[in-house]
Amino acid sequence: MKTAPFKTIKAAMVACSIAMALTTAPVGAQDKSPFPITKEYYDANLNSPDSTWPKDPAVPDLPPLPDTDDPPPPPDNFLRAHYYDGLHPPTKGPVPRLTAQVTEEKPLKADVIWSMRSPYSYIVLQRLVWLQSNYNVELTIRPVMPIAVRSTKGGSGKGGGAFGVWYKLQDAMWDTTRMAQFNGVPFKWPTPDPIWQNIYPQGGENFEYVHPPEKQPYIGWVTRLGCYAQLKGKSLEYINQVSSLIFGDHEEHWPAHVKERFNRIEGLDYDEAIEYIQKNTDEIDAIWLNNNKIQTQAGHGGVPLMIFQGEPFFGGDRFDPFVYRLWQSGLTKRSKPRAPFTTKPLRWPAGM
Repeated sequence: MKTAPFKTIKAAMVACSIAMALTTAPVGAQDKSPFPITKEYYDANLNSPDSTWPKDPAVPDLPPLPDTDDPPPPPDNFLRAHYYDGLHPPTKGPVPRLTAQVTEEKPLKADVIWSMRSPYSYIVLQRLVWLQSNYNVELTIRPVMPIAVRSTKGGSGKGGGAFGVWYKLQDAMWDTTRMAQFNGVPFKWPTPDPIWQNIYPQGGENFEYVHPPEKQPYIGWVTRLGCYAQLKGKSLEYINQVSSLIFGDHEEHWPAHVKERFNRIEGLDYDEAIEYIQKNTDEIDAIWLNNNKIQTQAGHGGVPLMIFQGEPFFGGDRFDPFVYRLWQSGLTKRSKPRAPFTTKPLRWPAGM
């Protein structure tokens, strides 16, 4: 039996309050691989737009990412079709509730748009795992490229969108630690960040600069692995292992442990996955590009985005309303839990 890599609330509080110990690496030439990255090395070598990230031996060689621009929002997207200003009736009415009996053989189905860089996606992870493990619902985790890459229009400079708001990054850094503590999950902003974005010093000349996709060392790798897992019907198992690795502060240099975590997933093999991605890159990239279209069809661009019957539920604070909608359509409890397993979340909808 495989268990989810979550800790107790006490361990979570410790993990959120203690900085991860880093070994000392000399500030040297770029032809070395100084991992784990220290702040001294980062500040001296990696904090300008013309920097090059040192080759991380944990990351395989993969083809460059395609265009990361958002697709145009469909004119019939959910939120637009249901828009009501109090005077003009919406194009579409309320979403009908499903009436068929929900069983283990005929579960409800929902999508979750996911970013491997999103701390808020990670913070809702345990609740999603518990939901599918204990209730008759099939969740398809759909990875997309993070907004910090998409909003640069191919990596032309500073991230736009949410990152264009002057207080957003600082607020997220503070709030994610607080929300992780509130939900009882271990958390630390990951080092290295899955997206190479200059987030220090605050207010500096290159603050929030996003390096172009062809220079990004990690995000294409872990997103494509997630798409492969989705292709194999193992996307929830994938994020349960790898998102918790990235944000859970379990290991000093998380990229070095991706292969081992991936191989924990029953039915998947890391080396086979990488070989498949290298040989079928267009097919794998089409998955996250299509996931992006599903996201915009729901009328949204954020993550985590839970979608049921076309209706979007954005963010972990919309998890309870999402479960409420499932309940309205007859969500039932399983006779016994199924993998992947986890302990019951500290925060769970009342009465469930």
